[in-house]
Amino acid sequence: MSSNDSPSLLGTATDAQAVRANPDVAKDSRSARRRVDWATWVDNAVVVLLTASGLLCPQGPALWYQALAVAFVGIGGSVLCGAALVTVVCERQSERLQGPRRKPALIAREARVTAVAAWIASCLLAWPLARLWSGAPTGLVWNLSEAGGGLLIFSQTFAALFVLDAWLYWKHRLLHTRVMFAFHRDHHAFRDPTAFAGFAVGPVESLLTFWPIVLLAIPEAIHYGPLYLSLVIGFVVLNFYLHCGVTVRLIEAVLPPLFFNTSAFHNRHHANAEVNFGEAFTIWDRLCRTREHDQQRAR
Repeated sequence: MSSNDSPSLLGTATDAQAVRANPDVAKDSRSARRRVDWATWVDNAVVVLLTASGLLCPQGPALWYQALAVAFVGIGGSVLCGAALVTVVCERQSERLQGPRRKPALIAREARVTAVAAWIASCLLAWPLARLWSGAPTGLVWNLSEAGGGLLIFSQTFAALFVLDAWLYWKHRLLHTRVMFAFHRDHHAFRDPTAFAGFAVGPVESLLTFWPIVLLAIPEAIHYGPLYLSLVIGFVVLNFYLHCGVTVRLIEAVLPPLFFNTSAFHNRHHANAEVNFGEAFTIWDRLCRTREHDQQRAR
């Protein structure tokens, strides 16, 4: 029996459920228009609680909220501007992964959900920023020797990427269970996404994705600044590409042998929500046989 046939709440949500997340489908349901479900309340509570958490900042609420404002302008502004640039270029391409658009892209909704996700990330970044601005030590260092040397940095980074990729994959699988899919449905409203959908995820999913940012506030959790920022920028750019709706031949040839996710691979997840769960890499999709062609071969 496949996981899709499981009657339990931990069974995998079907692609049909993802289809119903589309606002063009949901608006046809009177109950969907009227219902404010438990997941919406939880999502809203996450936003409120994370925003209010600054009142507990040891460096002072005023400094924390100043850090929050700066972080939001930096994160939200750079992500939305980057997504806009990628979308302008990609929407002009004649060859798209899902063919010509039958309906306009949901760019406004993608941007709105992305802005909320940026707010969640900013709430997390405000903690290390407040410590940094107050003169307190943080885990971010810029000197190679302070970080422990090149060999240690390389080995720790390699291990951290493997662990974080495993977390992202299994977090994604968890969000595709019937009981948790309500927190992921916003992202699957975009069946044929644009780059704006790269970070268009709800508050709970944003917290589950971006929580490692808080580690920067811990002095013992050393992060070598130049490498850390390069990886963050790389992750953002990769997500733009994964959701842009088109492919670049050179990128599609180079990334798969390195086990990186690609636009062609991830776009199939938006078209069929039961396959291709990897976010940064495809390692766990390979190990767990959740790639689309693994599923096709198993039938």
